[in-house]
Amino acid sequence: MAKSKKPLKAALQSQQSRLRLKEKEKAAALSAELVSKKNGKGKGKEIAKDTTSRPTIPFLETDRILLIGEGNFSFALALVRNPPAIAPELQHLPSKNVTATAYDTEEECYEKYPEAVEIVAQLRESGAEVLFAVDATQLNKVGAFKGRRWDKIVWNFPHAGKGIADQDRNILSNQLLILSFLRSASGFLVQGPIPAVNTSRKRKTASEEDEDDEVQSSAMEAPPVTSTERGRVLITLRNVVPYTQWDVPRLAKKPTCPNIK
Repeated sequence: MAKSKKPLKAALQSQQSRLRLKEKEKAAALSAELVSKKNGKGKGKEIAKDTTSRPTIPFLETDRILLIGEGNFSFALALVRNPPAIAPELQHLPSKNVTATAYDTEEECYEKYPEAVEIVAQLRESGAEVLFAVDATQLNKVGAFKGRRWDKIVWNFPHAGKGIADQDRNILSNQLLILSFLRSASGFLVQGPIPAVNTSRKRKTASEEDEDDEVQSSAMEAPPVTSTERGRVLITLRNVVPYTQWDVPRLAKKPTCPNIK
């Protein structure tokens, strides 16, 4: 009597089911491993980036520095008395090389910032120069600046402060302020070769390359960098709206008057 084929068929089906299940488990494990490796790779990049990045310290110990628009002068005091640990050379920055200015009069400054009284006293005791009622857009009208030049002219967090509700006009107001400052500061920068700038490896668009042609050609023709480079203007802004809409890099490259809407 022939044996029934049903038990054999059932056994084969059961085995095939187990094989398919194993294949699925293997595929799932492989997929999970790939995802894990990918995530690990990304995290590794982030960690490497974090550990290799350094804050930008734009000053040298030999710089003559003009600070514009100080509030309570705490930045100036930190620069003179407590420079960042990652820039130990700034410990040797002579206090007399720092000129700190405020737009407010001395009386207005102390009324707004009572702590400024002590800070200004410490700055002057250190040998730094402190001036009040200095308009960033009219530096040529400051008698104490006549015949002087600086390696770095710095304006941290400039703002027109007009409280204009309309966003477009508010942006325009601050763009005009920045433009006026750049024009005003240009006559007080140390003259010399163009400072060497590290170029990015990121590919540029054709329009960006065209815009940079003139700057790059000038840099190539410049004489070797000496101890006295051309002075620089430094502007600090938050990298968020609306400050990014002021488009300061473009204003610095092509200082044309923005269109009034």
